[in-house]
Amino acid sequence: MPLIPLALAAASSFSCLSPSHHDGDNVRCANIEQAIRLQGIDAPEMPGACRPGRDCTPGDPFAARDHLRSLTAGRELQCTQEDVDRYGRIIARCTVGGVDLSCAMITAGHAVSRYAAIECGGAGASPPLPAPVPTAEAAAPEADSEAVAVPIDHPQPPVTALPAWPWWVAGWLIVINLATYAAFAIDKARAERQRRRFHPERRIAEATLHGLAALGGSPAAWAAIHRLRHKSAKPSFKLPLLLISGLQLGAAAGGLWWWLGG
Repeated sequence: MPLIPLALAAASSFSCLSPSHHDGDNVRCANIEQAIRLQGIDAPEMPGACRPGRDCTPGDPFAARDHLRSLTAGRELQCTQEDVDRYGRIIARCTVGGVDLSCAMITAGHAVSRYAAIECGGAGASPPLPAPVPTAEAAAPEADSEAVAVPIDHPQPPVTALPAWPWWVAGWLIVINLATYAAFAIDKARAERQRRRFHPERRIAEATLHGLAALGGSPAAWAAIHRLRHKSAKPSFKLPLLLISGLQLGAAAGGLWWWLGG
């Protein structure tokens, strides 16, 4: 069947054969040269098609396109031309089986009313259409004048963002490790003075040093043991510290697994 040219404007009502769709508000007909945009609605844009600065309709573009396909596949549409947009597309109200497609898309939640006031009445609540009859034309992908090439029948997998990192944890670890290293250094200095002067010094209790390590300062505790040579020859001190460090490594691994797994 020959394609009907844009001079179709003279005859505002026409039939659309073998309709196919790029998105939720676009129709292409086997017998019409121009693309058709449904009057008065705006559906979500396909990935990459929303121009910068434009207020694009939110939602799932693939679900909108597939719903429109389910309404029209294998059927003949009856359309009335309302206008022609700046891209040369026909703007039309189209129905199939007595159901207005613009109203049906709004009622299904796959499009919003935009660009023109349309009166739906009960059109969107019309009885459900019979099961669609698949055709080769309906299954074929189509092009759009302002569309960006995307895989029509293969939706892109959603990108799952990692949960926000708890930055206060990093701040706490910095503070507690500085405090732990300082405590070891102070106790080391007091121990040196005690040996030189042969009189008791007020030392920092080992329980306090273990407590600082348990609060997150175990890396600094091990660094102080090796760099300051403090408590390095005392297994009774290092064994509890080793146990604390092992428990913290296990907790850190579990926390990392939870964070990456969302």
